[in-house]
Amino acid sequence: MTTPPPAAEDRIAALESLLADPAERLNPLGDEAVLAADRRGELPPGAESSLRTFGLDAEFVPVPLGGRLTGIAAVAGMLRAISRRDLALARGYGSASLVAAQFVWAYGTPEQQRGTARLLLAGGRLATGAYSGHGLAVVARAGTACWRLEGSLPALANAPRAAGFVTAARHPADGGESVLLIHREDLPPGTVRACSPDEAPALRRIPSGALDFRGWPVPERSFVGRPGQGLPLTVRVLQTTRTLGPWMALGCADTALRAVLRAALGGGARRITSRSTRQAVVAQFADLLAADCLLLVATRSLYLRPALSSIWTAAARFLAPRLLQESTGDLRAVLGVHLLRKDGGYGTFHKHLRDLAELPPGSAVDTRALSTLLPHLATLARRSWTAADTGDIDELFLRDGPLPPLDPGRLDGAIGADPLTSMLADAADRADADSGPVPAALRHRLRELGLRLAELAEQCRRLPEHDPAAVANARGYAHAERYTLLVAAAACLGVWRSARRRPDAGFLADPRWLTVALGRISLRLGRPGTAPAPGHEQEAQEALFAEAVLRCRENRSLDLYETVLGSPAPGPRRG
Repeated sequence: MTTPPPAAEDRIAALESLLADPAERLNPLGDEAVLAADRRGELPPGAESSLRTFGLDAEFVPVPLGGRLTGIAAVAGMLRAISRRDLALARGYGSASLVAAQFVWAYGTPEQQRGTARLLLAGGRLATGAYSGHGLAVVARAGTACWRLEGSLPALANAPRAAGFVTAARHPADGGESVLLIHREDLPPGTVRACSPDEAPALRRIPSGALDFRGWPVPERSFVGRPGQGLPLTVRVLQTTRTLGPWMALGCADTALRAVLRAALGGGARRITSRSTRQAVVAQFADLLAADCLLLVATRSLYLRPALSSIWTAAARFLAPRLLQESTGDLRAVLGVHLLRKDGGYGTFHKHLRDLAELPPGSAVDTRALSTLLPHLATLARRSWTAADTGDIDELFLRDGPLPPLDPGRLDGAIGADPLTSMLADAADRADADSGPVPAALRHRLRELGLRLAELAEQCRRLPEHDPAAVANARGYAHAERYTLLVAAAACLGVWRSARRRPDAGFLADPRWLTVALGRISLRLGRPGTAPAPGHEQEAQEALFAEAVLRCRENRSLDLYETVLGSPAPGPRRG
């Protein structure tokens, strides 16, 4: 009988104990050591061996195969903890292997799964090019049953040191695609070529390499799933891992805000007297919380509402990194005359700002995420986005609620309902009934967002159904982008409502953070409105500023989880 691993919260706390206090000057994984390694163009010395000793590799392997992987949410939380110190470390050691392995766990044969589990548990690495398989082609050799691989793949993270590769390759003859699991030991010399930093600027400090195939005979055991049937497999697997990048990006934004606060506060909060400076801190904190609400809901939907998860994970993939990049960049105003300083907390801020810039969204990722949404907008406008379509989705908003096993087969399905975004339709009317009296400023924000949803529904009802090509234009993409903002607003509302029902209600049950977060979303929608009680708005902003300062002093994370950084044991969490 397989022994279940410790709870995810306990595993994250144990990892935090290993990573230790990032502000500690002698910590080999602290801010100063990581910043020094970044300037040398390398990973922190000893960091990867420490993670290997900790057993992080087991977090990438399912429990039945000897690991501790119980779901994407748990391992994403651990990669976020590492990203607070160094995004390159989290990407190179963690996410590259994890994404590659997901293809095998979902669709590999038992032999492929056992072999991949042994590889990872022994400290081996995987590299994946499954999202860029256009560079490879699988060609059937005339008169034989032999398949041969032709073509090249550009820089892949981990490739020079990977023991295995998961990649997609097209079939030119019929337009199909296959997913391949390739073992390094099977490849002829010269297939893998290490890339220079100039060839892979987006993989700064992560060893990367290119693959070059010239008629390599593909063993039958290399196919993951049936030959030629790889495209739906790739779509489903990348859907399950779509939120990993944003989860890690949030760790970078957390550290960037903490570094700015520590540099600006010094001896006390009174040193920040500029209203615009305080507003920049509050704006980034509110955007960080909104992004985390969206990521929480999107990730849990893979397990709890798999048929609907594609639209919510696409919204999170597009919007969360954008919120974090923009608001973290705005923090440069806080530094004032110290903007060009590179020492201490100033250097840490600039380092994490660069890390955020190296993550998508790029134009290709933006287009893919929004293109996932386009075919559904007309249908949802006609059949959903009303108060009658909210449904029972309370489990989506629990930070630590149990999850069933992931079933990739349920990720497909016609999407004719959107109970999450539909929450906004009557949120203002239900606010008091659901959670007791709420401030007028919050009710105003909810009413404003309900109107924006109604406007979007009216516009999308004019779009043709079942004709993606007809809506793949500037107007269609603008509708999709507005939709992602409304999904984020609904996620924030749901997390707040869930916190209000808990007996240990803490910060997340306070309506003030929600008021500010929804105000930021309204601003991006282009309709900021005017709150009927501006005093409440100012009070809400001051409350968020005080919370950010308190967490910084208590060494707690600035996300939904308030993780104690470097703690040897889980600290008490408020709410």
